[in-house]
Amino acid sequence: MRKLVVKAVALSIFGLGMLLPSLQAAKTNVLYKDQVAVIMYHHVDDDAKSAGTITTKLFEDQLTYLKNKGYQFITLQQFRDYMQGAKVPHNAVLVTFDDGYESFYVNAYPILKHMRIPAVNFVITGDLENPLASYIPSLSKDEIVEMTTDTNFIDAQCHSNSFHYKLPDGSAALLGRIVTDGKKETEEQYKQRVLGDTQACVAKLGELYPGPIDAYAYPFGFYDNKTIDYIGQGGMKYAFTIVPEMATRDEDPMQIPRINAGNSAVTPEVLDSSIMRRIVAPAPSSQEVPLADTMNQLGGKATAAADGTVTIQYQSGQWTGTANANKLTARAGGKTIALQKPLVLKNNKVFIALKDLETVIGAQIVYNPTVQSFSVRQTPAAKK
Repeated sequence: MRKLVVKAVALSIFGLGMLLPSLQAAKTNVLYKDQVAVIMYHHVDDDAKSAGTITTKLFEDQLTYLKNKGYQFITLQQFRDYMQGAKVPHNAVLVTFDDGYESFYVNAYPILKHMRIPAVNFVITGDLENPLASYIPSLSKDEIVEMTTDTNFIDAQCHSNSFHYKLPDGSAALLGRIVTDGKKETEEQYKQRVLGDTQACVAKLGELYPGPIDAYAYPFGFYDNKTIDYIGQGGMKYAFTIVPEMATRDEDPMQIPRINAGNSAVTPEVLDSSIMRRIVAPAPSSQEVPLADTMNQLGGKATAAADGTVTIQYQSGQWTGTANANKLTARAGGKTIALQKPLVLKNNKVFIALKDLETVIGAQIVYNPTVQSFSVRQTPAAKK
């Protein structure tokens, strides 16, 4: 008994020793607050070559670099809590894997366990019955049980039960409609197919460990509003996309963005830079911004004529108004937008309230303090 106690204490001291440098770095190097960089991997292998494969050395180098710089790795449960309003550590990172490859257990898990870095693997549960039959060997039930039992920071979640393939028309199995004998499945049949597949995934993982099975990664990143509805009915509360943005509470929990880290070209420095470029800081809605300069940053255009006429162009839309007025009129259809604050002319520049500009262009505007500019929030919007 005494030996077990000594071993436990030694492990605690070892774990604390590894954790302290990261915590100290985070205290002195606050890169971002109240948001999470969800990073995505697939295959960690030293021999395979593909766009979704990295070597064990690169994987370890990426994690070591981020940890030393002050990034703090969180568990899936901490991410759930954050999305529900809880605080999250500064510089938070959630590590995710798709496809449930055995390489996660063989190559990635030992590194994660040694460094005490949490991760979640989105598993195709239909492969659990015969994991070695896959083109790339998959995780076995025993391997999942071992990883989730030996640690409290490795999770297995859903990547569908059997939807990781394309239909004959090229659409993803999750999103498309199956055609049998020339007859396309009805919407009710489609709903039951998605619902049944999701419930099967939950049931199979639920047999392996007691944690909640409520998170999903869309196969191939394809989904639509009906998909969201049906997997939600199947028990999913969080779903992850492949849109490369930071995750904030402003996101639909069924459309969580992720930044790709699992490519051989993504060096530790490139990964760090990729995260830094996507830091978001929603500006106060009352803030007034220079219209022309801000529209240039957003990819649009704004001009002010000598007579005070103001024109805003963004994508296919165009609106006109006048300085000191509190409305804009759309060129197409003549629809009027009432502004909360009038357009203001200062030092020969027209200023507009940021909230009003968001209303005009129909998108959230965020400020990136790293590059000191505004951008349109790239939302992973589902197809209608």
